[in-house]
Amino acid sequence: MCNIHAIEIIPSQAAIDSIAIYRAEFDNESFDYQELLGKLKNVIHELGFMKKHDNAQWMQQRGGDYLTNPKLFCNAPLTHLCAFLGELFNKYELDELQEKLAPHILKCALTRLEQFH
Repeated sequence: MCNIHAIEIIPSQAAIDSIAIYRAEFDNESFDYQELLGKLKNVIHELGFMKKHDNAQWMQQRGGDYLTNPKLFCNAPLTHLCAFLGELFNKYELDELQEKLAPHILKCALTRLEQFH
């Protein structure tokens, strides 16, 4: 497990911005959650977002807190956001993501990520 608080694990600003822009999808009248998950999975894969960092242990110990209480995203450090999104989108397939990650949770995560834009 890497140090979740190490600044070195943070992806580039361009990578963060490339993911944060998808928060606007929630405002689209023709919003399709499965389509959004597919787009995010593709962009995270293409960017290699958090691919070099193993945060599985952190996700088991702390990441689940964000899944059960998305209000925690309001003050989440950037490293936690990146670890959370990286672990979910790199580990799970689309159908698993849709089951595990409710739309309001993803919206909270992306809203907070947008604040680092």
